[in-house]
This record gives sequence, C-alpha cells and structure tokens, in this order.
Amino acid sequence: MSKISLKDLLEEKALLEKKLTILNLMIDAYSDDNFNIMDLDSPIEFASTMIETKEVPYDDFPYHKKWIEQILYLLEKKGRFLSNHELAESLMPYYHQYNIDKLKRKVSVNISAAYKNKTVDGLIKFRINNTPKGNVWGYTRWLDDNGEILEKHRPFDLTESGQMTIY
Repeated sequence: MSKISLKDLLEEKALLEKKLTILNLMIDAYSDDNFNIMDLDSPIEFASTMIETKEVPYDDFPYHKKWIEQILYLLEKKGRFLSNHELAESLMPYYHQYNIDKLKRKVSVNISAAYKNKTVDGLIKFRINNTPKGNVWGYTRWLDDNGEILEKHRPFDLTESGQMTIY
C-alpha cells in the first residue's frame, strides 16, 4: 500500500481546481457572443492566451459559483461600495476572455436582478450623484443611522471643496 501525505492531497486538489477553472472558462467561451455554436458537439479552438495562468488578486475567488456570488465576494473583499465598472475591473483578472464592457453587462444584469428580486439580504444601490452611472452597490450594514455611508465603506473622498472623488 502506498502512503499519501496531506501535502500530496492538497497539491492534487490545487491542480484539479486549476483544471476545473480552465474547463469552466472554456465552457463559458461556448456561450460567448463571439461564437455561433449550433450544438454541444461542435469543436471550438481556444487561443492559448485564454487559458494562460495569470496572477489573481484573491486565491479563494469562487470561480465555479454563480456570477452574483462572485460579485458579492468582491464587494466583501473590497469592503466598500463599488460601481458596476469597478466590479467589472475586479473581475478582469479572472475572466481574461471577456472585455470590460461584457463584464460590466454581466455585473449589471446579475446585481440588478439580485437587488430587484431581493435575493441578497441587505444589498442596496446607493446614488452618489445624478448621472446615469451615479450608483454604487453595497450593504445596508455599511450605512449609519442617518442612511449615510460609513467612512470606512465609502467609494469616494470628499475634497475640501465638497466634491467627491470616486476611487
């Protein structure tokens, strides 16, 4: 009987998780707008850059979970209110095959649906200005008793002139 150490098991698990991530990315590519696939058996060629391993900011990113779970994960990791654009930028290291506009659409559709359907406890959309892109996403627990964003969760700084600088 061969002996297997915990270290060996953890290394094998890490390798399998990387392979699963690559497979999930490849499966996602089939549903990408750039492909017109008629059936599941149609072959598709993948560019090597798409499955290239790159440094990612968070090792515990939930690759194999739903989009909304990934978005909420990023909100928690950043610990502050974020715009759709910021969320999309944060997803870029994990989804190299998508451009920023496609990721913004995915973020917008998923987080708006979760907000509208109230499927995430405490998820709120907070208007920081009157522009079409003037909303940020966060949690009610990140607000004070007056409904203002707590300083440590702010998506912006107020300058001396009273203007907001969005991060």
